[in-house]
Amino acid sequence: MDTIARDKMTKARSELVLDHPFFASLALRLEFREDPNCRSAWSNGKVLAYNPSYINAMPLEKVKGVQCHEVMHLACLHHTRRSGRDKTLWNKACDYAINPLLVEAGVSLPTGFLDDPVYTGKSADAIYGDLVNKHEETKGGGEHGLEQDTRDSREAEGQEQGGGGQDQDQFSSTGQPSGEDPEESMGATGASDRDGTTPEDQGDDPGMSGEVRDAESGGQGDGQGSAQRREEESWKAALAQAVNASRESGDLTGSLERLVSEMLGSRLDWRDLLRRFVEDSARNDFSWVRPNRRHIHSGLYLPGLENQELGEIAVAVDVSGSIGQAELSGFASELSAVLEEFDTELTVFTCDAKVTSQERLARWDLPLDFTAKGGGGTSFRPPFESLEQQGATPACLIYFTDLNSLGYPDEPAYPVLWVTPNQDHVTPPFGEVLVMELQYEH
Repeated sequence: MDTIARDKMTKARSELVLDHPFFASLALRLEFREDPNCRSAWSNGKVLAYNPSYINAMPLEKVKGVQCHEVMHLACLHHTRRSGRDKTLWNKACDYAINPLLVEAGVSLPTGFLDDPVYTGKSADAIYGDLVNKHEETKGGGEHGLEQDTRDSREAEGQEQGGGGQDQDQFSSTGQPSGEDPEESMGATGASDRDGTTPEDQGDDPGMSGEVRDAESGGQGDGQGSAQRREEESWKAALAQAVNASRESGDLTGSLERLVSEMLGSRLDWRDLLRRFVEDSARNDFSWVRPNRRHIHSGLYLPGLENQELGEIAVAVDVSGSIGQAELSGFASELSAVLEEFDTELTVFTCDAKVTSQERLARWDLPLDFTAKGGGGTSFRPPFESLEQQGATPACLIYFTDLNSLGYPDEPAYPVLWVTPNQDHVTPPFGEVLVMELQYEH
């Protein structure tokens, strides 16, 4: 065993506990395994295997990036969803899907990682279909023949690298010179070529950031379908735990939050997402004096918040003619819950095409109650313009609305959350959108 690589992997995971609790919670589920026959690293939901030469050639930050990359594959259930599709093309599609999320989260990925703005925000399935179509246009045959093309490209790659073909491997897949980072010096083969293995044996990792392999099938007498369902449920439960592990650290970006919400469905209540947005806007520092009790049972000693007091929050409530009393009552109920949990003051605007009222509300004003005072058309500009005129910069602005307007202001310097009961809403040009569920009385 290469103890240097093993220690580096262990140290990287330990640092993730503080840097990225969300990813650390998922990475702690995996058993490390040394695999000199793989090109970089891989996981199947049970182990995180790695080529020691690949790990030793990289700085620690990028080793952490490899671990985050691997667990993102598993969180998205890429190891259970290939369904017979071409392995290399599936890994490529999955990388295009998750790498923008990792970069947005501040994760440092190995040089040469796959990234294309065209695929940002798309699922691996949609990207795979596009890659197959492009393959059909360039070589013909659609998905048929992909496996042979993959073998041919691997063999050619192995010949080029084995013969020291510098011209062919001068640039990474992102267009950067391949000699910029230490890991590039080992090429795509590392120790594997010296062991006599073929490129076919080394796996499918076009971006050299770590591949995803299919989950292990069930034991004898255990149907593949039931084993897959158990594996998916296990990782969905782990995903929910990872959300809790990162709740007070502000570890999740908006894109990751939306992905988690989609993956978990009803497991993650929309009110938790609203609360999380508020927490992410907090200006409190973390302290080791009061450790986070949520994670002590799992051996993770994470810092806790000094207190739950927040910076000033601005709230805009749409009272235009398209908003009924049921919506207004729902808005008031959820804002009341925010004040019950956090010691802060709210600057609350009611508005339609203009600001119809402005007041400051705090805990002593509970319970809140909004009634329609406008009834006209809708423009989203007035509350933003009013804050700017007053020289106010809130920690965040929460806008309760049905999003039935196109009158948006320029994007402000502070975060904005649009909370809407309208599932068929138009996507606003900035901010995050949270679809709330209204409870109607019958």
